[in-house]
Amino acid sequence: MIVLALASAPRPAGLAALYALLSASHPQRVLVAYVAGGFLFSVAIGVIVVAAFDGAGIEYGGNTVQYLIELLAGVAALGFAAGVWSGRAQLPSRGESRAEQSAVIRKLGHPSVGTAAVAGIATHLPGFFYLLALNGIVAERQGLVDDIVQVLVFNAIWFGAAIASVVYFMIRPGAARRTMLRASSWARRHARGTTITVFAAVGVYLSVNGAAGLID
Repeated sequence: MIVLALASAPRPAGLAALYALLSASHPQRVLVAYVAGGFLFSVAIGVIVVAAFDGAGIEYGGNTVQYLIELLAGVAALGFAAGVWSGRAQLPSRGESRAEQSAVIRKLGHPSVGTAAVAGIATHLPGFFYLLALNGIVAERQGLVDDIVQVLVFNAIWFGAAIASVVYFMIRPGAARRTMLRASSWARRHARGTTITVFAAVGVYLSVNGAAGLID
């Protein structure tokens, strides 16, 4: 789960949104709204999923199905990484990526608390890795309370960079803006390499873990 949470973190749109909010006229309020909005929404989705499975009493038939899902997901992640590396799978072009991030920055140039909260949700919608993590949590069936704790831990790791940015800004506002600008620019320039590395690493992890579980 920790691997999947860390893999979920590098999102260029999220970094662009954070930089835009750091430059707002009242950054502390909107930064807190951004993190709180995204965090609470993501946690709510996770809690709803694990509670629904717990209430339905759905059984996985041991760990076989879970390991099979991990293996298939790992192969899919490796396939996507290979596709991006070979050029068969395309990420948005640099121009499109810049236009998208510029649009985010324009919309968040003078944000309200509500707009910042919505941006936090929009830039942290549940993706491939989060759904896999939820599947793993449900498959372990450790009880609803433990499942919710795991959902909270996943999201705390996922939102760690955003939370750290808010704390850093409160301590050193100027340095925080400069750091976030560099991070946003770096993420935009290296989006392709980052995507290949993250999906390849997660693909290997899931494939090995799933295959080992099926063999045992």
